[in-house]
Formats: sequence, C-alpha cells, structure tokens
Amino acid sequence: MGSAEVEIGVGDGRWSRHQVMLLRHSPSPVEIDRAVAALRPHVDGLLFVVARAGRALRQAAERDHRIAYAAVDDAIVHFQGEVHRSGEQRPAPPVHSGRSSWARLAMLRLFALNAEEPLSQSEIARRLGMSHVAIGKQLPMPGELVVRTPGGWQAIDRAGCWDRFMLEYSGPRGLTTYWAATGDVAAQLARIEQVARDRGDAPPAVSGDLAADLYAPWRRPDRIIAYVVDQPPLEEHGFATVRPADATVELWTPRDPTVLTMSREWPSMTGGTQRRYTDPLIAAWDLRRSPGGDVDEAVEQLRTRALRERLWS
Repeated sequence: MGSAEVEIGVGDGRWSRHQVMLLRHSPSPVEIDRAVAALRPHVDGLLFVVARAGRALRQAAERDHRIAYAAVDDAIVHFQGEVHRSGEQRPAPPVHSGRSSWARLAMLRLFALNAEEPLSQSEIARRLGMSHVAIGKQLPMPGELVVRTPGGWQAIDRAGCWDRFMLEYSGPRGLTTYWAATGDVAAQLARIEQVARDRGDAPPAVSGDLAADLYAPWRRPDRIIAYVVDQPPLEEHGFATVRPADATVELWTPRDPTVLTMSREWPSMTGGTQRRYTDPLIAAWDLRRSPGGDVDEAVEQLRTRALRERLWS
C-alpha cells in the first residue's frame, strides 16, 4: 500500500490534498473505514488507486466525497462525487500555476530575514530564483511592511512579514512520501543524504525540527522533514513505506519552487559537516504542524532568534 500525498486541482485556483492508497485489490468496507479514520487533519481525502473498483469502493465514493478512486483497468476516475471516463470531452479547468503567489510569499520570507541593505528588483529575483517579471508583478509589497527607498526595497516591519507569511502560506504542495527505519533520526538522515550522494542528486533540504535545532535549539527532534528534487528509492536502503502517522521521515518534492532555491548549506550540529537546510520560515511552518505540546514555544523561539540574529543569507 502506498502512502504518498498529492495535490489535485479542482478549478478556480483551488487544490485538494489527497492521500494516495495504492492497492492490489479493491478495498473492503472495513479497509475503507480504517483508512478514513486514519486521515491526518491537513488532508482533504483519500485517493484509492486500484485495477478495478469493487462495489464497496464505488458506494463509498458516492456516499462520502472525501473518498476518490482511480480504476486503472476500467479507465475511470471517481472524484468528488463525479465519475470521469477516459475519452470523455470535458471543459478544461482554469490553469493556475501559483507562481505569482509563490513569488509574493517568498518575498515575505526574504524581507523577514533581510535586515541589511535595500534590495533591487533584480536582486530579489536572483535570490528567489525567479524572473524579473514575476517579481515585478508582486511589487509594491504592502506599504506597512515594505517600502521603496532610493536604494531599493526594504522591510520596515520584519516581524510583520514573518507573521503575514505564516498566516497566508498553505504549504508547498507537490508530492509527499512517508518512511520509517531503524536508528535515531540523525542516523536516518545521514543515510538519506548518502543515498542522494550515491545517486548524484542534490542534497535534501532539511526542515522542521532538525532545522529548528540548528537555528534555535528548543526541543529534541524526533522526525525528519526534508525537501528533495526527486523522490529517492529509500526502500532499497532499509526504509519502509508507512502511514503518515507512523512515519519518521517525511519527504516532499515541492511545487513551490522557492523552497529549494532559498535553502542554504550550513555546518550541521554533528561534526561540523555541511548540510542543506530550508530557510527559517519554511522550517517554522513545518515545525508548527509537528506533534508535541511544546511546538508553539519552539516556533516562537525560532521566530525571536531569526528576527534578532542573522540566521540565513
């Protein structure tokens, strides 16, 4: 059974996040009920991928629109109460790339972390890895947060930029996979990084607890959240695919292009070796959705230190 998550466009720029359940058989009513009960709060529904849809799955999808399925052999997709068959002509939904919002949200992160010289439009584009035109469409920024000076754009309320980002960011979208393995999280992360090196891939960008442990240590990390360009074959290296609730590793291939562009290499907490980390705001966003009663305190510690000290450049 697979455990990836996907974002499905539903039109008008809206997205629905579904957990993918890849099965060799059509699920029974008990299996369907168990999967629905295990849904995480941030997930909108389930997408069962099967060869053929049995009666229980068809009836469940009709009754509960959180349940969707793709029956490969039947060339049928049942999503949000509607049946779509291969070859049917339907109006194409509006295309919504999200690039403008990625640019604006990334600029909020950039200005929250930049306490130095004003930035020109070209420099903003360079730092975010986006086009000059994409940045220009998002300027000017809210006047109470960012102003234009003779030298360029500069934040006048960095804390406001931080808070606006945390309020508006809905996540990086894209594909998420969940894994578990033996050993502590530091050892598991080292293995994932070694897999990336062996494959010639870019190193994963570490986020959440482990990134916060570098920027502003507060609690002991017990889960890996990291961003990768391509999902590595971890099952070949001692990792097992698991449900999100059982995972020790959460790997994202983000739709938001700025997550990886804005990541940086810093000396790790173990041995001083270089490790790639997301910027502090992405780390805080991931940390905020982690389990534990001290999460809010950890996020506040990270926010306070990021606004007081230079943690990212």
